[in-house]
Amino acid sequence: MVCRRCRGLLVCENFDDLGIETDSLYSATRCLNCGCIEDAVFRANRFSSSERTRGVPHRRRTLERKR
Repeated sequence: MVCRRCRGLLVCENFDDLGIETDSLYSATRCLNCGCIEDAVFRANRFSSSERTRGVPHRRRTLERKR
């Protein structure tokens, strides 16, 4: 797998969730180059937000003056 930020190598790792009082492990991917950590919730939120913004095209402004 390839990191979306730096195109580095992603590896799967297990992490402890310290916010919950019970012993909770979750798996995520970590980039060996930049250290970016992504889990399934992060990727789902990115995908859903990109769908919302992708639907409306933006007009490009021209730099030329109309004569």
